[in-house]
Amino acid sequence: MRYFALDFETGNASLLSACALGVSIFEDGRLVGERVSLLKPPACAGKFHWGNVRVNHIKENMVQDAPSFASFWRELAPLAEGSVLVAHNASFDVGFLRRAARASGRPWPKPECRYVCTVKVSQRVWPDLANHKLDTVSDYLGITLDHHEAGSDARAAGLILQAALRETGAADADVLADTIGMRMGRISSMGKTPCSIAKNTIEKRRTPAKRNL
Repeated sequence: MRYFALDFETGNASLLSACALGVSIFEDGRLVGERVSLLKPPACAGKFHWGNVRVNHIKENMVQDAPSFASFWRELAPLAEGSVLVAHNASFDVGFLRRAARASGRPWPKPECRYVCTVKVSQRVWPDLANHKLDTVSDYLGITLDHHEAGSDARAAGLILQAALRETGAADADVLADTIGMRMGRISSMGKTPCSIAKNTIEKRRTPAKRNL
């Protein structure tokens, strides 16, 4: 099973304001490819908000010569096709992906794609962590993270999923979903079904001492 981990950074609250995209591709438990690029949002997305700039340090003048989403996605779509998408707080990134793809005139996926939220995964697999933010889970697992840099965040999400597969002994995301009581999300041209976890499907397990990957 191939996993296509992704992370968007945004210039403001608009679903058209994606200003960076990072991707990490995993196969057979190994990281086999990475791509990251700044993106130039369309003018209709509006001005960058200072709050977003404070978080991701991406300013408008930094993306003036960056490719559009459509241009960058043209290279990535064949790799995403047939993969399971992975993201931390996946509803955010999947929402941006669907909106950006439609706006670019390159609707995707065809016909549908499944996705996994590593927030949901980590809540089930390591329930006793103080919280399940990307930096908290990464720190526990010993994953190096440059938080809010799109390439680093995408890689971390993919590594969290790989760690969860090893922790549970699951062969792939389908087995993991069955093991932890999770429904994988789905996106298509018709809409989105969220990744979700059922309540009371497994006994809460104690989190072992911090360890490195």
